Amino acid sequence: MDYIALIQKKYGDTCRLCPPLSKEECEEAAQRLPAELLAILQRSNGIEELMTHPKVDDGKPFPIGYIVYPYQEIPDTTALVSELYGGEGIAFSGNGAGGYFVLKEDGTVWLYEYVGEEGELVAEDLAAYFG
Repeated sequence: MDYIALIQKKYGDTCRLCPPLSKEECEEAAQRLPAELLAILQRSNGIEELMTHPKVDDGKPFPIGYIVYPYQEIPDTTALVSELYGGEGIAFSGNGAGGYFVLKEDGTVWLYEYVGEEGELVAEDLAAYFG
């Protein structure tokens, strides 16, 4: 599955790819991440979400967050989400309002927003999430 193509189709000009993981980081990430996320990060170590505003930088796009976190942010964010919400999975993105998207071992994607509440299933897999 070409997840980056799905992301680019969904976000169009409001996403920007980053340089890929280094060889050393890729080897480390391969031990910690599911194959789907690793495939994304091997091509783009993080995918930025962009917006424009006529009064900011002459209307040029600027980053407002990540559609997919860079690898360097994933372990610490995953540990934080685990501490706050419990459960298992890899926190790979935020919702821009303090919530976290988590890829579970079974491939489902969950949103965790409020401490003390159960997460919400948002997609059956990454293809559905990015599609």
